[in-house]
Amino acid sequence: MKHLYVAFIILMLFVRTELNAQYGDFKQGLLIRKTFYDYNTIRNKDAAAVIDFQNGFEIAYLRNLSQNISVILPFGAGIFRQKDNDALKTAFYSVGLQGQLHLFKTNRWANPFFTSGIQAVFPKGKDLALELPLGLGIQFMVHPQVYLHWQSDYRLSISNWEDHLQHHLGFVYLFGNIKNKKDTTASAVKPDSDKDGIIDELDLCPNTPGLAKFAGCPDTDGDGVEDAKDKCPEIKGKIEFNGCPDTDEDGVADNEDQCPNIKGTAANKGCPDADTDGDGVADKDDRCPDKSGTKEMSGCPDSDGDGISDADDKCPNVPGLKSNSGCPEPTKKDSDNDGITDDKDECPFTAGLATMNGCPDTDGDGVMDKIDNCPTAPGPASNKGCPVIEKADRETLDFAMRAVQFDLGRATLKAESFNILDKVAKIMKKYPDYNLSIGGHTDNTGSAKFNLDLSERRAKVCYEYLISQGVPVSKLSYAGYGASKPISSNSNETGRFLNRRVEFNLVPR
Repeated sequence: MKHLYVAFIILMLFVRTELNAQYGDFKQGLLIRKTFYDYNTIRNKDAAAVIDFQNGFEIAYLRNLSQNISVILPFGAGIFRQKDNDALKTAFYSVGLQGQLHLFKTNRWANPFFTSGIQAVFPKGKDLALELPLGLGIQFMVHPQVYLHWQSDYRLSISNWEDHLQHHLGFVYLFGNIKNKKDTTASAVKPDSDKDGIIDELDLCPNTPGLAKFAGCPDTDGDGVEDAKDKCPEIKGKIEFNGCPDTDEDGVADNEDQCPNIKGTAANKGCPDADTDGDGVADKDDRCPDKSGTKEMSGCPDSDGDGISDADDKCPNVPGLKSNSGCPEPTKKDSDNDGITDDKDECPFTAGLATMNGCPDTDGDGVMDKIDNCPTAPGPASNKGCPVIEKADRETLDFAMRAVQFDLGRATLKAESFNILDKVAKIMKKYPDYNLSIGGHTDNTGSAKFNLDLSERRAKVCYEYLISQGVPVSKLSYAGYGASKPISSNSNETGRFLNRRVEFNLVPR
């Protein structure tokens, strides 16, 4: 057992670790301590015997090998009192090598340690003796270079001596400068309030930990855009979008995208270009977005087949000449008897108003009936004569597309869906001049037949629920489209999630 103990001591004493900057220049020091030699506690097997101790002292050279390991070379003197003759005392000197393993780095105000080593004892008039100390201690920092020291250890006799206890009280003084000689940069002595490694005078954000590449300012979401310039500082995004993400990858950042989960166009604020009449010409390019036409006629029909689109044809129901704006040979007739001759009447066969160039304006909203999508309900020209749908209501309908949820593979509404459907019902009551088209959609998982049936049943469940909330049947319609109209890729779970939806679209009556 003693051999294993000696091997452990030798291994601990010869460990060498490179000192780091925390130690600075404090590699060496001096330990001076009062020593209390306690032989009687072990002799008498009585802890109270500790009060009958012998005095001594030690002075030691101290060397710091690392932040946690130190060695000391103590030289001491004391008095040994014989076991069987209390009056017979022997003076002795001792020298040794001890290691200290500190629990913390040396800059702690209180730092416990373990100690062990080997000690040679030279009693006056007797043979050399050897003992192994094994103990515990603690040091209290008074100053970075001065520590109070306490140590208690058990001294195991190897030869010519007696097992006993020893207690020490003293102080340690470390030689060197407080400033680390290895650290000659300005940051060694200048303040760094946020502890980010950038001194305050160079830190643009001295009270908030940050990164060196941003002069000490933070990048909370780690997207490479510092918070001060990041329009979405808590959401990881892309540098080209000023730190905001582009979820649908349509080139419009989410913070500016009115349809952030559906790929659209920048001109339409991130939403897909609408094609209300389904003629293959987007509304933004369609001169007649509410009437199905042809690409050759810029989305307008040619009702009379005279090669002039209805939008340019002043007589859209009567074949005419291009030179006469689609009307027959000029005439002074007033076919509709509205006081405007046919050659000047944009609606020559329907009585109208002079202010409307001979066309009627049934709802009196300043938009003639022929271009008014809601001819019986007043609305601004900017909304094609229909009542304006408030932004909050449009957002609610867009949100409903994602919020209405069903049990997997079934047309059973989940409980969290009813709240948003109730909001849709309130919107329908708010806009009496609009109908609601409900469209069910699925991803491409499963057969086309199953998906078509499931999408229609889900749309129908929403249709029936809205009826139960007081929405007139005449204002509702539903259809299922299966997986035929995806809004995202079906190659990943995110895309499939977006494709599983029920859309709610307001359509003028």
